[in-house]
Amino acid sequence: MNDGYSAIYQYYDLFTGNVDYDRRADFIDSVFRRYRTPEIVLDAGCGTGTLMSILSGKGYDMIGVDSSPEMLSVAMEKNPGQLLLCQDLTGIDLYGTVQGIVCMQDTLNHLSSREDVINAVSRMALFLESGCMFLFDINSEYKHRDVLADNSFVYEGNGAMLVWQNNLNEDLSVNMTLDLFEEDNDGSYRRSTGYIDEIFIDPQTITEALEKAGLELVDTLDGDDLCGIGDLTQRILFIARKK
Repeated sequence: MNDGYSAIYQYYDLFTGNVDYDRRADFIDSVFRRYRTPEIVLDAGCGTGTLMSILSGKGYDMIGVDSSPEMLSVAMEKNPGQLLLCQDLTGIDLYGTVQGIVCMQDTLNHLSSREDVINAVSRMALFLESGCMFLFDINSEYKHRDVLADNSFVYEGNGAMLVWQNNLNEDLSVNMTLDLFEEDNDGSYRRSTGYIDEIFIDPQTITEALEKAGLELVDTLDGDDLCGIGDLTQRILFIARKK
């Protein structure tokens, strides 16, 4: 995975304040309880640990995995007593099995290739017990082509400004440049830059990933409004079960 978040990790929660983690956690909890309530849940690509913390509050023992040490340092403050591991998704190695896995916020799009996606899903599912649920999301083609595209975004708050510039490639992958400006006491600004790439994941890749991992697809939803998928869906949520 990319390490561009090391430039903005301390402001990540500020700039993602629009994400309704509570609603997602409630939905995840409802899916788990509908099929098989887990004791231990893996949050793969846990980032700063917000979703992990909410699920922990619902009674789950959590394991958080992320490739960014900086993001994990924030997650550690939110999740005292929970296991956090600095690992790449293609090389996840747990100490035992889990009864639920979540991989949210387009984490799989941050991998380098479709082969990495297939292998990462298979690697995660290796530690999932039979009959248990795996929920993950990816960016839609609409999001890459029309929302991310070659667009730029600016976020401001708490003495910092983030300028996010995208470059859309022919294969629908997106190269992102993140410039963070932090205000010093004298009113000047310090600039740090991070680079993140997101690949486009096609439906055939998901089909192959599920087959290799021994997973069956239960449902797909709009990952933001948790309803049916439409033309303007930006994030596709997959609900799968280990056979």
